[in-house]
Amino acid sequence: MSAELEGILRLDKSHINSAVNVLTAAFQNYSLLNYYYPDEKTKKIIAHYFVSLTVFSGFRYGEVYATSPNLEGIAVWIPSDKYPITFFRLLRSVPLSVIFGLGRYGGNKMRYLGEHLDAAHQHLAPFPHWFLQMVGVEPRFQGKGYASKLLRPMLSRTDEEGLPCYLDTLDEHNALLYEHLGFKVVDKAIVPETNLTYWAMLREKTS
Repeated sequence: MSAELEGILRLDKSHINSAVNVLTAAFQNYSLLNYYYPDEKTKKIIAHYFVSLTVFSGFRYGEVYATSPNLEGIAVWIPSDKYPITFFRLLRSVPLSVIFGLGRYGGNKMRYLGEHLDAAHQHLAPFPHWFLQMVGVEPRFQGKGYASKLLRPMLSRTDEEGLPCYLDTLDEHNALLYEHLGFKVVDKAIVPETNLTYWAMLREKTS
């Protein structure tokens, strides 16, 4: 698979801390974190560990891209044969300080939701595909088209590979953005035992 995509930058492990910082800022007001962690101080800490888990595993098992060397936005993609990120895979890719930090500040609150989304993912996309696990734009750059700029080159590549793309989101505004990029809602439901709605979305492979 190609390591270079026109118009965006593939990151390497030297960018881990910078990528975590960008995504932590981007996810400060995400509905998932707002629901489980209404205290602003705790939410900020949890956001750091929550994002770190995805970024570290993304570098190990997938591909991580930025809009430019300025890192206005970051996207983490995982091939379906490397997902879900099992506990064993976490231990191989994520520092123990991150895993313990997430647990210390109540990350287990999100465990049921994560398991529910993983089960929906496996049911709705039981075929080879790319999973857009996380994408975020630093707040001062949001609303300026950076998310689309970041995603379109990879979507062009998946078209060339003949592979579909899957994602899920808890934000209706994000779902509308993804629809503009060719994704279609394949499931929408309230996560049991919460008041959170998730959108599961699939972008079909081209013929």
